[in-house]
Amino acid sequence: LDTWFSSGLFPFSVMGWPEQTDDLKAFYPTSLLETGLDILFFWVARMVMMGLQLTDTLPFHTVYLHAMVRDKDGRKMSKSLGNVIDPLEVISGCTLETLLSKLDGGNLPPKEVARAKKDQAEDFPDGIPECGSDALRFGLLAYTVQGRDVNLDMKRVVGYRLFCNKLWNATKFALQFVSDFQPTANILDELMSSGKMALRDKFMISRLMACCDSVNTCFQNYKFGDAQAASYAYWMNDLCDVYLELIKPVIKDTSEENKDSRWAAQATLWIALEAGLRILHPMMPYVTEELWQRLPGRGTLGESETVSIMLAEFPLCNAAYSNPESEQSMETTMNVIKACRSLRQQYNIANKVSTHFFVKVACGQPEDSINSQIDDIKTLGRASVVDVNIDEESIPKSVGIIVVDETTTVLMDIKGLVNYAAEIKKLQKQLTKNANPLGQLEKKIAAPGYEENVSDDIKAKNLENLNGLKKKAADIEEAIANFKALEELEKN
Repeated sequence: LDTWFSSGLFPFSVMGWPEQTDDLKAFYPTSLLETGLDILFFWVARMVMMGLQLTDTLPFHTVYLHAMVRDKDGRKMSKSLGNVIDPLEVISGCTLETLLSKLDGGNLPPKEVARAKKDQAEDFPDGIPECGSDALRFGLLAYTVQGRDVNLDMKRVVGYRLFCNKLWNATKFALQFVSDFQPTANILDELMSSGKMALRDKFMISRLMACCDSVNTCFQNYKFGDAQAASYAYWMNDLCDVYLELIKPVIKDTSEENKDSRWAAQATLWIALEAGLRILHPMMPYVTEELWQRLPGRGTLGESETVSIMLAEFPLCNAAYSNPESEQSMETTMNVIKACRSLRQQYNIANKVSTHFFVKVACGQPEDSINSQIDDIKTLGRASVVDVNIDEESIPKSVGIIVVDETTTVLMDIKGLVNYAAEIKKLQKQLTKNANPLGQLEKKIAAPGYEENVSDDIKAKNLENLNGLKKKAADIEEAIANFKALEELEKN
């Protein structure tokens, strides 16, 4: 039979048609067809026409057209171009020698083989690193936001392999925090009704609910790239960068007074990990199954517990557990923490040295947020003391300052912490280093005939570079003046 004719019969012929088999009755019509745009009329239209003609039924009600995977330069993958990437080579890894030998074994003309080998050597000088199927799948999902074409860059897939490593290492690290924790079948409801949750715990559960809502909505609307981005942001930003760091001192404190706070943090973390793995599972099935099986409490959660993450229910958003106030409060606090970190970096304060911060913040919700999370600011900002809205007379003159926004300013006491002479010397070296390219560029722009002979694009680029170098010089000079002023203040 003609290829496309027989393919048009596929949805029902594989079920035993024209016999009215049990399979045909049970599984036909299907619901969703996933295919490429390039064979929409070759195949999809034929299946629809054949289904209506021979069974009087549409073979499916939805068609999802995936993007065309191209090479990183946007060229269609083709044997004649020698730019085809075998998914198995991405999953298992492949040396450059193996890639080149495949070209020798094909039917390309010698001239085309030489050109293809040159391209392969430039694109994969060290071959293709082993990425695994989870990273490849996750990377391809990220590309679906591009539209009809995917320009596949292996570096991006390698980046998602690193995310797999981050997921593995973060979960293994987090498991230390819940090693003595025993979850129950209704742990989320128990936690939310316990009255033991700190603001950071409410924030984490609220972000989990937001992620559940976003991913479910994206899946329902076939926005797989947005679902991938939402789950990635949840793990990297909310769980790893914020919550895991915040609860370190809480988990380490095993005192009786901290018992309730520690239990709430452990329960929140277990829920965030377990549900987070279920959210990721359709996109990264292998690593999530392995990590899910290692969570404490496995096999003790009653009849509703499944033996595999594949059989577990997909997480749904419970709007009652969303807490916009805690998210807003955490955003305010994180802005202050970022300012604390920036000040420490600006003045080269060593990690082992704790610093004294002063926060000026508007009254009301912002002030309440900061006061309720002083301990969190101390943890992530490496602070010894955090004073909020104290009298101006109590703030020393030798402080570093960052204005966060129109309502918030963070100051850091730097007395005795900075070697001003060394910092000024370092900045003066940077200023001298910056002066050479700045002078050369100014000389080039001022040269006779520059305006008449140089293209507008190059003029615009030179002007942008000149402004950048001038701004850098001004920033360095301002920093030198600031250090000199602080040095005088400390002397006095």
